[in-house]
Amino acid sequence: MADMPPSLQTWLKSFNDALSQAKQLGIPPTPEMARLGLATITQQFVTAKVEISQVIDTHINGTSIPCRIYHPSPDAALPVLIFFHGGGHMCGSIAVYDPISRRLAHHSQHIVVTIDYRLAPDHPYPKGLVDCIMSLEEIVHTLEKLTVAFQHNISIAGDSAGGALATSLAQRHPEMINQLVLIYPSLDYTFSSDSLVDYREGYILETAKVQWYFDQYFQQGEDRREASPLFSALPSNHPATMLITAGFDPIQDEGKRYFERLQLLGIPSVHHHFENMTHAYLNLEDLAPNDCEQTYRYIDSFLNQ
Repeated sequence: MADMPPSLQTWLKSFNDALSQAKQLGIPPTPEMARLGLATITQQFVTAKVEISQVIDTHINGTSIPCRIYHPSPDAALPVLIFFHGGGHMCGSIAVYDPISRRLAHHSQHIVVTIDYRLAPDHPYPKGLVDCIMSLEEIVHTLEKLTVAFQHNISIAGDSAGGALATSLAQRHPEMINQLVLIYPSLDYTFSSDSLVDYREGYILETAKVQWYFDQYFQQGEDRREASPLFSALPSNHPATMLITAGFDPIQDEGKRYFERLQLLGIPSVHHHFENMTHAYLNLEDLAPNDCEQTYRYIDSFLNQ
């Protein structure tokens, strides 16, 4: 961890100490604890307030799927970015990701629509994915009903597990998507990458915890390779894609391997690797402000090129 920013390194040591103590006490993980943990670190370390002119809480047209719409310039018809939050298909919400959604809207000057898809274990695979597909299919009608000024130019983004959902949509409905942004995405449910061994513990996201997340998500003996976006067929009209990976992330190889597949097929794609960062560093912004700022700048440049 020698190259990690000192503030992040110091916090990570305290995080690992607390994790070790919990293991020694035999405290088993629970969905509630995992959700509280993600919410707590985001609230603690993404603190700078970003004002957005128009914020609307509503539901995707004709469904019970909650969403929050962030319009940075309500008088202008801006392009749309649908955002699927991370959290291992078990954690995260509109509320937890509100500060990150605001930053995405502010930096990209897109209308960001964050989706509250259903979470495991109460709603296992493929229920969350179904919510995301319906959100994509109904986003135009949703915005029209609200008389929101927007361009019929839809891009999608996701971090971690949200990256898996976004990639699945890009593979299934590429004709509906302009661009795809993947932030340290989880793309392989089969654990086939070396980085899951090399960085298996000590870096926030641990391989054993990933296994636990997936066991909550897949409850009916599904073929996990078939469900993995990393191995799914890539359509020839796959949207242009930007991938962001982190050097101290056990799932970093999944993003790198997907980028290689896109390159081989000649699909426009770009990859930015933050070698000194951990998984979920956007949720730790105050510990790595420069890297987070650069990430949002990359997203802005890609979406508005």
